[in-house]
Amino acid sequence: MTSAASLPPVRPVSRAELEQVYGADGLLRVPDAELPAVVTDPGARAYLGEVGLIAAPGTMVRLLEPALRALAEECGPQGPAHDWPGLPNDGAGMVVVGHYGSGVFALDGATGEVYALGANRPPTVDGRPAHRSLHSLARCQLAFGGLELTVMVDQMDPDTIDWCRSHLPEFAELHPAFLDDVDEEDVDPEFFAGQPALEDIVAGLAAKLRAVEPGLLDQPVWQDIMHDFEHGY
Repeated sequence: MTSAASLPPVRPVSRAELEQVYGADGLLRVPDAELPAVVTDPGARAYLGEVGLIAAPGTMVRLLEPALRALAEECGPQGPAHDWPGLPNDGAGMVVVGHYGSGVFALDGATGEVYALGANRPPTVDGRPAHRSLHSLARCQLAFGGLELTVMVDQMDPDTIDWCRSHLPEFAELHPAFLDDVDEEDVDPEFFAGQPALEDIVAGLAAKLRAVEPGLLDQPVWQDIMHDFEHGY
């Protein structure tokens, strides 16, 4: 197991950086007085109040309402300890900060770490959760930029495509509006000739994610995300 001290530091994200991508209305900030009492980690409290969770369509990890609900609300009557044995304090101090499919991203309020929890999957890999902080989770969300999201167009609804086109210049360039109304075989091959190959996009994305968290792609939920990214749902 790699020690935390040997991992590269996570570069913090700022509110301005996220607003530049997702817009001011694409972030959810929670006033300090309204944060769940179980969130005691100073870094997590500062992030939630000053930076905010990404609440925009153009992200693989989606924030569903109500935000920051107790992890126990995602489970059956036996609670988080039954669904994910080994969680700190049996998951009692964890709140939900995102979803991917059936996967749940849960903040440990005492440490600020974020767990990617999959159904019938272990909560950690080599004893380590997916993300060392909310900054780490946001960095990984940012890795899915305009180029990467063009790969997911076939899985997007029209509103999400419009959002990506209006917020992400590279997406708008690679997937202009005329493509919404034609079949790919009817498009001049020259249009696609200079676009990156899927395998290169996948490799570049994997490198960006590992630069944030070197062991991220060993985490089962992130393996699901990458599989769906490359092969579709």
